[in-house]
Amino acid sequence: TYGEHDFTDNIIHLVLARLPDAPAGTRGISLFLVPKFLVGDDGALGARNDVFCSGLEHKLGIHASPTCTMIYGDGFEG
Repeated sequence: TYGEHDFTDNIIHLVLARLPDAPAGTRGISLFLVPKFLVGDDGALGARNDVFCSGLEHKLGIHASPTCTMIYGDGFEG
């Protein structure tokens, strides 16, 4: 998603995470779609999700796709 921006109505963050009961190794990693704004049953944008991009990571290697740190609040839905 290249962090936070205002070019589109909604942003979908792709989040790789491991659930507490997941197996070790790469098989235990899941991909979650986390929207910036929650989407209602009718497809309309709702309230802002309690998730924020706090900053881009400075990394070595591939720079074509930025990596960011995400902050999840108490009202987070993913």
